[in-house]
Amino acid sequence: MAIKNVILHEITRNNDGDPIIKNLRDEENSTEGLGNKLTEQLIELFSQSTLNIGEFGVDGDATLEPAFEQQLKRLQSHETNFVETTKAMAERFADIISEPKLQSVKGGILAFYKYEYRENTLLAITILNRIDGINASKNLDLSSATIIDLNRLHLGASINLTEWEEGLSSRYIKFKTGRSVEMRDYFESFIGCQRDKQAASRETTALKSAIKSYSSELGLDSDATQSKLDCAHSFIQEQQKAGNEVLLTHIANAVFPDSTDDFLVIARNDEHQLSEQIAISSAELKRYVRLSGRGKGISISFDNDLLGKTVEYEDGQLIFSEIPETLKQSILDLQREAKDNN
Repeated sequence: MAIKNVILHEITRNNDGDPIIKNLRDEENSTEGLGNKLTEQLIELFSQSTLNIGEFGVDGDATLEPAFEQQLKRLQSHETNFVETTKAMAERFADIISEPKLQSVKGGILAFYKYEYRENTLLAITILNRIDGINASKNLDLSSATIIDLNRLHLGASINLTEWEEGLSSRYIKFKTGRSVEMRDYFESFIGCQRDKQAASRETTALKSAIKSYSSELGLDSDATQSKLDCAHSFIQEQQKAGNEVLLTHIANAVFPDSTDDFLVIARNDEHQLSEQIAISSAELKRYVRLSGRGKGISISFDNDLLGKTVEYEDGQLIFSEIPETLKQSILDLQREAKDNN
């Protein structure tokens, strides 16, 4: 894990409607002064599982190359260098926030850095802001200071250059675009990235299906299969809480520790098509666990997937259109015995 190149450019405006102020560097920043802690901070900005995932495209068409991707291609083919490429990207950022509808966008410090992570090469761009702070001298005299806020990622994107160049995936961009629609739209336009809006729901569902398929191959009954899903549910929640990526191999190790490789074959086949990094939908993850309740002599438990299918909830009542054969037989036997006793 190492940063190979880094450069900062600043594109800002002081107040709404003010002209853009540009401060572009003509040479790279030194990586020597970054230090291990800062390097880890910059790289870990894009390790969160809550980031958007997508690819380059224009108006939903992934076959068209946005300006950002075109500049990347020139950089990778050595037609230009890192400094000139980032300056061109910064100039484009300035042009975008100069548009009439974006006069309230203040901009910030654009940090471009190329780094290696898990045997891949990535290019990241983050929009960082200055914040007011307090500094203490060697004599412990206090003074106000303005520093760059690295603790929160407001706007940023990381492009996995290895996957992008080799066509290994259509999910090679991880990005965060802020909460407002205006912020999201202008940043996505700048990068030329488009979200795979269904990725999280599709992949969370596919992972559940893969776990159930492999459990069936192992001959596990419904309770044992549910135990595997419960394990996956708990593990994924732990990873999300810790801010870690949700990785398929890690899930495999947690859920099927004795046959990890065999499960991975199932998970990666044409039916499930899961890649190493999995986008998680909170709504679909909830479907991993059973709905259950106990009280007043009643204990009910059923798979989340059955709600709205063979189980309906209407006006405070649960209606089952199908029940287990053993339960049905027990009820019939009880009714028969009651009739005989009468």
